[in-house]
Amino acid sequence: MKGAGRQCGAALVVALLMLVVMALLGISAINSSTVNQSIISNVQSQQAAEAAAQDGIEQAISSIEAFRVPSARKLTIEGLEINVSAPVCIGSQVKSGYSLTTKFPPEDTHWELSATVDDKATGSKVVIRQGVSIVMPSGSCPL
Repeated sequence: MKGAGRQCGAALVVALLMLVVMALLGISAINSSTVNQSIISNVQSQQAAEAAAQDGIEQAISSIEAFRVPSARKLTIEGLEINVSAPVCIGSQVKSGYSLTTKFPPEDTHWELSATVDDKATGSKVVIRQGVSIVMPSGSCPL
């Protein structure tokens, strides 16, 4: 009987240690899920900023006027402020199938523009650069 009494006290200590270990594992799991949730939130805000920047570029290049009179634009899409740079002509060549003897041959013009989104609420910052090729009248590319 003497051995049984000592074992009851030891079982209590072991049970308490197991309870502490399980509590620490639970706290660790909660912390891990909180970190994962923060990572997912950051990725979502980054993707939203990228989509808004791409949408800003699409809106800017949807009109030929943006290339006739290049100018910067400031847009608001889904609550995000997008700054779209003025298109810059980086090159042109006479369109294939036309010769230089044609009075005003059309040209393949190559333009570059960028969109910047700086979301102060989430800290996301995105810069997207995109190139565009457009057939335009001769002399439209001011190099």
